[in-house]
Amino acid sequence: ALDVTIQAQVLELMANLKQQLNTSMILITHDLGVVAKVADYVNVMYAGKIVEKGSIDDIFYDPRHPYTWGLLSAMPDLDTKDDRLYAIPGSPPNLHKVPGDAFAPRNIFALNIDYRKEPPMFQISNTHWAATWLLDERAPKVDMPPELRARIERMKQEGEKRNV
Repeated sequence: ALDVTIQAQVLELMANLKQQLNTSMILITHDLGVVAKVADYVNVMYAGKIVEKGSIDDIFYDPRHPYTWGLLSAMPDLDTKDDRLYAIPGSPPNLHKVPGDAFAPRNIFALNIDYRKEPPMFQISNTHWAATWLLDERAPKVDMPPELRARIERMKQEGEKRNV
């Protein structure tokens, strides 16, 4: 909730301290813009559990969990054609013993098993894991929403332009 100038100064100070002390830093935030600027590795959490983890590129360019898809879709974007921001449907769960995957009631891609059994962490690569039954070899093929795929492609192109 900081002014963007103050936020940038605080983040720069934290990065300098991290480098000076040769240490790591854990940052807990809902601000994906901050995450994109300062993180090397990301844990995405829902209902107190890690649902996806990976490098910054894994999470922002190849997300695999539907909750991560929702978070990235909800980020403001200058190229979004609709004036309204995307909102993940439903409400957060009551954390008193939720059977199965806590995100299932809000997940438009939920499978029957999601309501009965919590998914394990599936390894996608050496740096990337996600806890979603959609990654099980028996699951139907479900791709991320096309709007998000287009947004990720725009982000990749913008990143390539900045690196040139």
